[in-house]
Amino acid sequence: MIKKQLFISNLCWKKKDINFVIDCLKKEKISGIDFAPLNYFNTWKNILNSSRKLSVIFRKEKIKINALQGIFFKKNLNLFKFNNKKKIIDHFKIVIKLCKIFGAKKIILGSVDFRDPKKISKAKADRNFVIFFKHLNKYLRKNNIYLCIEPIPMKYGENYLYNISHLNYLISKINSSNIKINFDTSIYHFKKFEKLEFLDNLNNIKNIQISQPNFKYFENPTKKNLKFLKILKQNKKIKNISLEMIDNQLKKFKFIKSLKNFRTNLSN
Repeated sequence: MIKKQLFISNLCWKKKDINFVIDCLKKEKISGIDFAPLNYFNTWKNILNSSRKLSVIFRKEKIKINALQGIFFKKNLNLFKFNNKKKIIDHFKIVIKLCKIFGAKKIILGSVDFRDPKKISKAKADRNFVIFFKHLNKYLRKNNIYLCIEPIPMKYGENYLYNISHLNYLISKINSSNIKINFDTSIYHFKKFEKLEFLDNLNNIKNIQISQPNFKYFENPTKKNLKFLKILKQNKKIKNISLEMIDNQLKKFKFIKSLKNFRTNLSN
């Protein structure tokens, strides 16, 4: 029996795959999805109405939405561009409405382009980052939504929030119970696995994702991921865990094997 709720990102499958995916989730006892809206709908136009229709299917099939992710796909917005602030807040308001539609309580924020400070100094970027998210916090708190900001490795194009200690510092300055960390094991693919670094930051971690290097399928989990899954399995505080894989065309056999490996390594 699985004590934890397991979720799968939809970044490796498309709208046409939904019936197959739902069948797989049920068979492997996966609770639901980390949902990237644009990977399913391909446009932000009429996304609220489209999402209401999809949410009916999810509820009928008892598929839970753990979090929304990929929220800045095709938006061309940058946090540090002066005249973008209102546009970004307005977009977050739409994303919060999507959370309400799908029953999700969390928003995952990665997006290296959105938070690229470009030529701004690190000190100024930090100040602007804290000011903006303190402002956003009132909308999150009002709607009981958690924003989970993800540290991303430099190998994936990140040049600002690639260090969990830096992100932890910024979150402490924002000082909100609604703004926390999305912890993806990708940050350990290119450096030594630090068990204590993860455990020491556990109070600030609100969402956990498992991923292979370059977000490949979970057919042959790395030793680091297996070690990390063992830690997660033993930790009673951690309730929800997600698997993130990325593919433009779903490989069904690899997908099935990945779900089995994910479930098996977190089962009693």
